[in-house]
Amino acid sequence: MKRKLFFVFIFFNLINFYNAQDKNLYAAFIDSANTIKYKNGEKASLYIQKAKKMVPEKNLEDFYLKTIQIYIDINHFDEALEYCTQAHNIFSEKKDLEKLAKVNSFFAFIYAQLNDPQRAIKYYKITLGFYQKKNDKAGIIKSLNNLGNAYFTISKYDSSQYYFQKSQVIFKDYNNPTLKAFVMSNLGKLFFSKKEYTQSEKYLLEAKNILEQNNISDTDANYNVLYNLATFYIKRNDPVKALLYAKKTGDFVQTKSSVDFDNIRYLDNLYNAYLLNDDYKNAAVTFKRYDSIREMLNIEEKAVNVERIKAQHEYELKQKVNGLKQEKRNLVYIIILVVFLLIVVICILYTINYRNKTEALNLEKKLIEAREKELEFDNHMKEKLLVYQSMEQQKVDSIFKSILEKVNALKIKYQHAEEISEIINEIKISVKPNTWEDFEYHFLQIHESFYKNLEQKHPNLTNYDKRLAAMLKLRLSTKEISNLLNVTPKTIENSRTRLRKKLDLTNTKEDLSKYLDDF
Repeated sequence: MKRKLFFVFIFFNLINFYNAQDKNLYAAFIDSANTIKYKNGEKASLYIQKAKKMVPEKNLEDFYLKTIQIYIDINHFDEALEYCTQAHNIFSEKKDLEKLAKVNSFFAFIYAQLNDPQRAIKYYKITLGFYQKKNDKAGIIKSLNNLGNAYFTISKYDSSQYYFQKSQVIFKDYNNPTLKAFVMSNLGKLFFSKKEYTQSEKYLLEAKNILEQNNISDTDANYNVLYNLATFYIKRNDPVKALLYAKKTGDFVQTKSSVDFDNIRYLDNLYNAYLLNDDYKNAAVTFKRYDSIREMLNIEEKAVNVERIKAQHEYELKQKVNGLKQEKRNLVYIIILVVFLLIVVICILYTINYRNKTEALNLEKKLIEAREKELEFDNHMKEKLLVYQSMEQQKVDSIFKSILEKVNALKIKYQHAEEISEIINEIKISVKPNTWEDFEYHFLQIHESFYKNLEQKHPNLTNYDKRLAAMLKLRLSTKEISNLLNVTPKTIENSRTRLRKKLDLTNTKEDLSKYLDDF
């Protein structure tokens, strides 16, 4: 068991050793490429290819960033652009925003050097947004300065001035002499193009003084300031100062390389400065150097490669944009579908709820109607019972009265008057003295407010009129009423006519019973 563990330990150590060797070799090749990049660009490129073959996966991002910087330094923009595209894909997938910002700044710089300011502006703005979120003042100033230069290239001087001055404001609470010299120098260049020569010279000399007072030895900063000063005095036809600053510019070119675009621009200025001083010999020598470097850069050939890589990069970007747009469209469709389904569900629930409420209301309505019908039926039955009882009572009273009359007749004929008188008294006790009071009592149990409402509207009615009205409300016929009141039907007809007149219904066709229903 111990032997197995020993071999496993040895195996993993060997793997780590080879990985470390690969890492060391990769780093060694990159360092070598970085060391000789200004002396021999082709050999530097060869070292980069060797490093690429053995770079570990975890160091691939670092490899791309270092390689791009090396290719930019030696002005191999076609290779730099190709590696930028590959790095951009990796950092986009990993969503590494900081490294993505670095790659975008590389893109912007390369496009600016290749005289493609529109693309440069696009990437500078992306980079600016990143640094603003981080509140990285140095990064913000660099991005603003680069945007100013990009707009300057396409002669949009107002936009250029806006970005230069916006970066200038940040120096109020941020001290960085190197960056400040860059901004001042670029403002001088801008004002010269706007033909504000006094202001231009003021900014250019202020940039130079910043570098001298702070002992700034930064190559790029010194080159930028001195090159712009030399250009200013050449165009202002000041031969002495033009040659002075043109030569000083060379001090910060020779340390970098003899074959790059900065050297070409420096030699172009130096050539024009010699011409201003009528030094044609040195002018010819300078032009010869200028021409040889231009040929060595293979500008035409590189331009073709750059356009190919740019096209490839744009195609990949468009593919990504199209993919994002499609994802966005799909998301919108999903949201619309979800919203539609929610609306359908809400409509269904609302419909069910509405139907339930409607059914509940209908059921409640039916219950109310049923109760009303039941109450109406109950009242109707009570009315019928009241009429029946009243009529029956009237019949009984009539019978008792008839018997009473016959007994009274017998009392006269026979001698036993006392016994007959007792019978008469019993009959009188049995006969109700006021049948109508019973009728009204039961009637008001059913229609309690009838008399009150009738009297409010027709206060001139007699008790007899009210009784007649009550019996008409109960839908009693003339014969039934005449029996209850113990009068002739003709009398009832006349009473009805008089009642209609008192109720102001004489000249109308309205039924008397229906009219009394409203009371």
